[in-house]
Amino acid sequence: MQRNYHRTNEAHRGLIIMDETKHEQPLQALSRHFRVNGGRWGSYRNLAEVPLFVDSRASRLVQLADLVAYATWRRYEFLDGRFFEPLIPKFDADGGVIHGLVHRRDVKEGDCYCPSCQSRRRDQR
Repeated sequence: MQRNYHRTNEAHRGLIIMDETKHEQPLQALSRHFRVNGGRWGSYRNLAEVPLFVDSRASRLVQLADLVAYATWRRYEFLDGRFFEPLIPKFDADGGVIHGLVHRRDVKEGDCYCPSCQSRRRDQR
C-alpha cells in the first residue's frame, strides 16, 4: 500500500505497534535491522516512529489486530472463514489484486482458491 500511495505523491507515515512481550529486546534489534536494511517488500522509508510496544490489555487497536490475526489463522489453518470473510474487502487491493494479504504455500499443492491466490490468478483478470 505504501508504494501505491507513494506513486501518487501521497506520502503517508506508518507505525509498527507490537504487543509487549518477553521477546521485546530481540524484536527491537530486529526492527532496527529492518529499518536500516529493509525487508521482503523493500525498505521502510515512511515510518513515523521506532516500533512501539504496548500492553494489548490497554490498547483496543492491538486487540483488534489480534482479532484480525486470529480470523486469518482460522481461515488458513482450519478453513473456517466465518470471521475472516467480512474482512476481505478491507485488505489493500489494486486492480483486483489483494496486496495486504499473501498466502505462502507449496506450488505442488495444486490450485488454491483463497482470496489472496484467487486475486492473483492470471486467468481471472
